[in-house]
Amino acid sequence: MKRLRRSRGSRSKPRTTRAKHDCLDVLTGDEARTVLRALLSLHSDLVPDAKRAANALLARVSFADVAADVCGALQALDLDDLDAGPRADGYVEPSEAAWKAIENAVTPYFRDLERRVKLGHEDEAVEVCKGIVLGLHRAEHRGFDLREYAEDSPSQLAGQAVEIWRRRRRHDTFPRSFVEKFTPKWEWLIR
Repeated sequence: MKRLRRSRGSRSKPRTTRAKHDCLDVLTGDEARTVLRALLSLHSDLVPDAKRAANALLARVSFADVAADVCGALQALDLDDLDAGPRADGYVEPSEAAWKAIENAVTPYFRDLERRVKLGHEDEAVEVCKGIVLGLHRAEHRGFDLREYAEDSPSQLAGQAVEIWRRRRRHDTFPRSFVEKFTPKWEWLIR
């Protein structure tokens, strides 16, 4: 039997490699916002660069991506999200509960649209609005579990999205070419 020889002074140590985590990589959104504000208050010369970076980030929006997200959010809803029935303060009808669930699913996209309108990011706002409208239209035509309880919700919410977009652009109409190509049954959006 052969024996393995170890050279003097070299003991075999198990190698352990620990992944090093950067604390910046694990911050929550609120924590990152706090850090950014603290840095900008200490280094006010960085404010213009931070604004440029924020504007560049906000400029990256695609109506197709927003549409896929909106449609996906609605199709992810199921009957478990229908919080209907007796309550301490009365009875919640299935249609009312469905509307609430659908509105909750779309609310983050409305908030995104509102902030872009508020900032005057008109090109990005119209992209988000088109995405919301298209996502709602696709969900309506592909179907989703709660639609049967709130049939008009996709078209009415699309109308709300267009109204949010119009707040700054009172005299503008929603892009006709978009409606004709993607949502022809919702032609009323351009009136």
